[in-house]
Amino acid sequence: MVQTSIISHLTLLHGSADLVMLVLLAWLLQGRVKHGWIWALLSGLLIGFISALPLFVPLFAYIVLYALTRMFQRRVWQMPVMAMLVLTVIGTFIQHFLTIVSLQINGVPIAFSEGIKFVTLPSALLNLILSIPVYVLVVDIAGFVYPEEVVV
Repeated sequence: MVQTSIISHLTLLHGSADLVMLVLLAWLLQGRVKHGWIWALLSGLLIGFISALPLFVPLFAYIVLYALTRMFQRRVWQMPVMAMLVLTVIGTFIQHFLTIVSLQINGVPIAFSEGIKFVTLPSALLNLILSIPVYVLVVDIAGFVYPEEVVV
């Protein structure tokens, strides 16, 4: 609800932040989270149903982000904030690339270079700005959901 009612109206040029993607990335970067692919699948389906895009675009983008997140966790496991920033930019570009291609296939006359300049780059900037606060909030939520065991 926050994504569709508030965040989508906060635009820079024609780009807007993707709060669902940011929360998904931050959640997937938590080491204690199990079955992250289910969260990616549900997020993709949710965005696919509420947007005008074909269902496969956000679904495929979020599944690819899940795979990239798992790969980053194995390689950059001691720097999750850096992984969050890098994956935010990569995720924005993947999602927007798929969106532009699907719109062009469906006959929408959008130039690829204009889509990148006026939508993708501003969206990536907004996503980067929001990624750190979202990550901090999700780390706190994950601490409540998956409390650390105290060894006595």
